[in-house]
Amino acid sequence: MIDEIIDRKTHWRALSQADYYESIDYLMKNGLNSKSIKFFLSLDTFSMTKKETLFLTNAMRDSGRIIKYNQFIFEKHSTGGVGDPSSLVLIPIIAGLGYKIIKTTGKSMVYTNGSADRFKSIPNFRTALTDEEIKHELDETNACVLSHNDDVCPADKLVYQIREKYNLNFNLNFIASSIACKKLASGAKMVLVDIKYGDAALVPSFHKAKKLASILRYIFKASKVKCVIAITETNQTIGQGIGNAIETMDAIEVLQGKRSLIRDIATLYATEMITSVNKRVRRSDTIEMINSLIDNGEAYKKFLQILSFQGVDEKVIKQNKIFSPAHFADFNAIKSGYVCLIDTAALGEIVSEICKNNHDNNIGISVNAKIGDFVNVGDNIVTFYYKTIEDLDTYKQKILDCIHLIDEKVERTKIVKRIIR
Repeated sequence: MIDEIIDRKTHWRALSQADYYESIDYLMKNGLNSKSIKFFLSLDTFSMTKKETLFLTNAMRDSGRIIKYNQFIFEKHSTGGVGDPSSLVLIPIIAGLGYKIIKTTGKSMVYTNGSADRFKSIPNFRTALTDEEIKHELDETNACVLSHNDDVCPADKLVYQIREKYNLNFNLNFIASSIACKKLASGAKMVLVDIKYGDAALVPSFHKAKKLASILRYIFKASKVKCVIAITETNQTIGQGIGNAIETMDAIEVLQGKRSLIRDIATLYATEMITSVNKRVRRSDTIEMINSLIDNGEAYKKFLQILSFQGVDEKVIKQNKIFSPAHFADFNAIKSGYVCLIDTAALGEIVSEICKNNHDNNIGISVNAKIGDFVNVGDNIVTFYYKTIEDLDTYKQKILDCIHLIDEKVERTKIVKRIIR
């Protein structure tokens, strides 16, 4: 039967929901054999309708267990980018305001990491939870973080492997189905999706980001799930750090009261999520509540509570045992000027390349300037956290080449280009 399904697709015919369920069932039973691979290659070559993407999403969702919880659940997803730990701030904000939030995350397909990678840089943090543990944590803390595992959307894990091996990572229908199946499996009733575009993202352009947004809106509407989509540009990091542990520390500093772009983005997203489901709450009041929650320390307490429920000893945080680099070096500007370009894709690739060789969460880069900033000769613009002297010798100039200065004044860029409700 799988042969007949592939044949219909290769003759440009739309497939039915039954076809997709049968194909995913075949994938689950037979793994990555030639026919499974041929099926997904045919979807990529001969295209899919929005309805087909919904069918694929549903089949992938139903390939594993679906989390059932009898209260309204928020979810958030980002399509990648470099140096954006805003989800780590968003989760305790939403939970601290009394809403329930589950953060499901899969294997990152971009240069550095995903939310699960950041959380796992905290010693003993567990992301594989049973249904009973999920319900208990939601009851007690309002939040939990789950990674992609063999129980929830296991078909998605196999599809990831096909996408990586056959260069299908940029197929918008596959991206949409991968995002949506996990959110639907988590039982979410309201989802905010941050679609990043640019050189450091899966989606290359604003035009493609809008197209992906359209597909996702269709899937979530058909599934009776509220959806807000943010389209953001990846021409610079949201935080300062690039790398698992340093990005986690960026988020912790915000939860401890630091003002930064991470805080602004997390506040914006939390406000969009809350006001989209509670029409009686004004945006200004929501922002005020969020700022109060962070400034009075309640958001940070909520973060520690979530960590504790998922296996982390509070002493790890309080004794600063998350980020402990072996060495660091400050790189200073050799001329004055305005920052006009930060090659985040290249910086992300550098961190990814070093981490593959060293398997160390403490490797990272801190970019200490944003586009539009003026820097003087001798100002520290980048800090490199590394393990061996060979890393410093190999990557120093490559890192410096990623920060471009010019004499003319540069306008500060807006990260969030559009919010689609």
